[in-house]
Amino acid sequence: MDSKLIGLIVALVVVLGIAGYGFFLYSQEASKVSSLQSSLSSITQHTVTQLVTQTQVTTVTQTQPYYITTVISPNTVSGVVFQFLDGIAIENINDTTPFLAPNFTAAVMGEPFPGYYTTGNFSSWLNNFFSTYETVYFYTTALPTVSDEQFSAVVQYFVAPTQDPVLLQVFNASFTATVSNVSGQLKITHISWMGNTLSPSAVIAGYPSQHSMQANQALEEVLYQINGMGAEFPPSTMVQSFSPSATLEVTGTLPAAVKVGNYTGIQSISSFFSEWDNFEFVAEYSQNILPNGTAIPPNVMVTLSPNMTYAVVTANETPFLVFLSSSQPGYPAICDIHIDLTAYLMYNSTTASWQIQKEVFNAQTVPVSSDAPGYVLNPTFTVYGERTATITNAEGAVLKVGNVEVIVHNGTAVKFANGTVSTNYNFSLVLFAVQGVFSPPGTNLIPMYAFGFAVNGQITPAISLVNASNTSQPMAPTTLVQAPNTWTTWTWFGGEFNGTVYTGGGYKFADHWIYGNSDMMANVVFFKPVIWIFEASQMPLGMPSPQVSITPTTVYGLTPISSYAVQVNASQGALLTLGPITVVIPPGTTATENGMTMTTYNFSIILYNESNVPSPASGQQAYLVFAYAVNNQVTPSIVLSKPLVTIIISPNEGPQMWTWLNKYVFHDPIISEDGYVINLTFFRPVPWVLTLPVQGMPATLTSTSQSTSSSSYY
Repeated sequence: MDSKLIGLIVALVVVLGIAGYGFFLYSQEASKVSSLQSSLSSITQHTVTQLVTQTQVTTVTQTQPYYITTVISPNTVSGVVFQFLDGIAIENINDTTPFLAPNFTAAVMGEPFPGYYTTGNFSSWLNNFFSTYETVYFYTTALPTVSDEQFSAVVQYFVAPTQDPVLLQVFNASFTATVSNVSGQLKITHISWMGNTLSPSAVIAGYPSQHSMQANQALEEVLYQINGMGAEFPPSTMVQSFSPSATLEVTGTLPAAVKVGNYTGIQSISSFFSEWDNFEFVAEYSQNILPNGTAIPPNVMVTLSPNMTYAVVTANETPFLVFLSSSQPGYPAICDIHIDLTAYLMYNSTTASWQIQKEVFNAQTVPVSSDAPGYVLNPTFTVYGERTATITNAEGAVLKVGNVEVIVHNGTAVKFANGTVSTNYNFSLVLFAVQGVFSPPGTNLIPMYAFGFAVNGQITPAISLVNASNTSQPMAPTTLVQAPNTWTTWTWFGGEFNGTVYTGGGYKFADHWIYGNSDMMANVVFFKPVIWIFEASQMPLGMPSPQVSITPTTVYGLTPISSYAVQVNASQGALLTLGPITVVIPPGTTATENGMTMTTYNFSIILYNESNVPSPASGQQAYLVFAYAVNNQVTPSIVLSKPLVTIIISPNEGPQMWTWLNKYVFHDPIISEDGYVINLTFFRPVPWVLTLPVQGMPATLTSTSQSTSSSSYY
């Protein structure tokens, strides 16, 4: 190998070795340098971070006031103040005082609770507000004005006083609040409140005033009471409008059934309304009468305040028309009572209602005609029909007016109040139109008109019709009325009669009538000259005696052509009609045959052919032939205990009555007047013949016989 080449290789190896070692040493040092550089970089970065942070903190600290006053204020200041105002509405002191600075002050002018307050005593203003008012709502009338540290707005609070919640009020306040940073927190340091009170109607368009609403409520309580008196509500209902310690002062004049005086307390006031409730019916209306006579609604004056709410209701002319009941003095009558009523009411917040504390009830009873001119409500009977007979020697008479017929029996005398008796007198049958007469007590009967008897022009129960032979024995006329069985009468007396008008008096008792089969009713017990009022009902008030079936036979040569029979109860009597004949069997009439007395029997009217009988006398001819039958027997062997009343529709030109027993045996007494022939003596079931003069020939016998002394007839 070339030595030079070998030397070159050796030198190259040495150089490479030295270079490698050199690179090894460089590598170690470079590693150290890199580590040092990394440490320096970390230290430098940390230092820079600290410097930046310190710079930021310094910057924030230096600029903090700027951000508080210019950036955060519109939200934060408003938020603090609105929370404070809302805390007042919430009525919780813990929702208000946390927003106040330790050096807080307040200037409150106007309403409510004016004064200058600090942190130490502002809680008194809050507590006064919270205890005085309830149900609080607030708002601002416009968006608030907010400056760097101030909040300004017009604030309105709707409040209801706790003691008188009906007094809804509105506090309208010009409000300003100053807000400051206190130890890093926003606090209210001062408020200014300039407040006044408004009514809700002043801030709510169309909202009624509190006075008008409460006036209506107070008036409602009084009108409820007045209406209750008209409706005659139970006393327990009537006293609901009164406070427990209320007083009712009743003065003036009232019907005797209701007493004037002072009634204090619920129980006492209830007793007054118990008396009032006994009226039969009450009608009323409430009003005020001005001095010029104009009628206006009741007047109401209401005072509303947080401490006392009261009202005065005045109705100075409240008429009550009261109908007395049968249990009250003066019945029947209508009383017109004018009441000056003043009620004093307080609002009771516990019951949330108005209550009458005191009521003055000044009553005056006035004539009904003062309110209703032309209307007569005092019982008044005006004569519209009258017939008078002059009775001589107790002869008797027949009188008929309208549908009423009265038969005064022969032998009827008059006994006067002083005990004197007369057989000569004037007897009148009078029909009356009625006004101011109402239904009898406890009935739904409808009064229509009336009739009465008068003796010598007097209508009074002090006079009696008596038997002329035995003046201690009443002797009642027979009264017949053409009327249905839905009619009856009630007896009335106690008034005064001036010859044309009877005024006053009252119902005394219901009357008993005997009802017949042809819309006829009869009475045989009226023996005093008083008044009887016709009353109508929707239902029958009595029934005719029950009809029975019979087959009449030929007797005494008479051929029957028609009959009508009923079953008679002697205690009730009977009334029956067949053709022109009506017969009244007085109550108490029994039938006796062969010593056996019957209290129940069949009684018949039988009509016969008048051609079966001859003329009883020259110039007379048979007009009507009839008989009565007991148990279908026509025989003089049966005797009735009382004479029957026989009424026959007949011409009055010379009629005569005869008893027939195969021949004319008796000439019977009759009364002939007003188109009727009447007999009051028949007491046996036998045939009779009614005759009239032959046309064109004068009567040969008297047409009327009044004598009752003879017993020679049946």
